[in-house]
Amino acid sequence: MHATPTTATLLRDAVHHLSQYGLHREHAFVGPTTRVHLDHGPLDVCAAIYMAATANALPPVFRGTSTADEQAAIELIKAHPDAMAAIHAVWDGLDSKITEADVCDELPTADGPDEWIDRVSYWAAEAPTSGGAPPTLLEVMGRLLRTAAALEQQQHATLAA
Repeated sequence: MHATPTTATLLRDAVHHLSQYGLHREHAFVGPTTRVHLDHGPLDVCAAIYMAATANALPPVFRGTSTADEQAAIELIKAHPDAMAAIHAVWDGLDSKITEADVCDELPTADGPDEWIDRVSYWAAEAPTSGGAPPTLLEVMGRLLRTAAALEQQQHATLAA
């Protein structure tokens, strides 16, 4: 029997997926493939986390561009507790929180799973950094790795106490 991976492990696996497929910054959770040997194109950061949590290929709804497909993908992510724990950890670890003024009116305002998914995706795809541009792929991967390291440090401190 396999042990359940930790949130830190899932974040590191998501970094692997982002390094392999790239970061998708447009509508839908997965972009079109540009390389023949890959099964799909660049990934939204939350799709990469979900893929890491399930250890499977992403379902077709992640590639869809309709509102129904996007909502179905969000529901799949929300239904996976390990994926949501990792997304929430990333949200908690962001240096600056995304405010209502930063995002469109369509994003939920309540603090909960929909907000964590939408805002983590927004941060990775569109949120301007101090340089005025969205974070680069390396900056997104770095944030995931720093979050993983912080989670492990918390776990070690708890075990030592």
